[in-house]
Amino acid sequence: MRKIIFLLCSLILVLNAQNFKIAAGAGYKKPLMEVINNYQKNGNKIDAFFGNMKQVSAQAKQTNMALIIGDKNFLENKSGLSFKNFYQIGKGKVVIAYAKNIQIENIEQLKEEKIKKISIPQSKKAIYGIAGEEFLKKANLYSAVKSKLYTVATVPHAMTYIITNEVDVGIVNLTSALANKDKIGGYIEVPNNYYSSISIVAGELNNCKTKECKRFLDYLLSKKSQEIFKKYGL
Repeated sequence: MRKIIFLLCSLILVLNAQNFKIAAGAGYKKPLMEVINNYQKNGNKIDAFFGNMKQVSAQAKQTNMALIIGDKNFLENKSGLSFKNFYQIGKGKVVIAYAKNIQIENIEQLKEEKIKKISIPQSKKAIYGIAGEEFLKKANLYSAVKSKLYTVATVPHAMTYIITNEVDVGIVNLTSALANKDKIGGYIEVPNNYYSSISIVAGELNNCKTKECKRFLDYLLSKKSQEIFKKYGL
């Protein structure tokens, strides 16, 4: 009996090892998981990892990661990884989401006394932390709101604090705001000229060699998947 259990456990480990791995910025977990779940209905298996882009890059260096979904500029210039190709998925947008007990109509209101705490992803590691800090500085708001900033690891963390009313507003992406629209007061889009363009791509690594990986990449770029990404603001 012990031998049979050992053989079964070994088989499970081998099968899991054969699942190809993908990773993405945590702010895109909901749309990507919707795409993955649709794809896995046919019995295909994918191991997915989510985090800020620094975490994603570190994970890719330690495992046989096949694809990474994230900001092209970061992946190409800051990740320390070598990519075979990049495939366009959409454009990322920065928004200011606010809690249900707050309402704002423009970015200047971040300076108002009623806004006491602003969640923002890490500016050294997360795409929307980098873009958020760039926006605040270009809009000449950084000095006025610096003491209000509450730095967290990722976009989902920033959103959680908005939903639980632990902060008044947060700087997140449009995808997260749309995914949680019933749990927040609302959001306003930050004008594009206040931050560098965010091009969301699928970066193909050298480990994307199998037919399964190529098949998923085709599915990721299909019209059906693009409709999901569009639904989440991409």
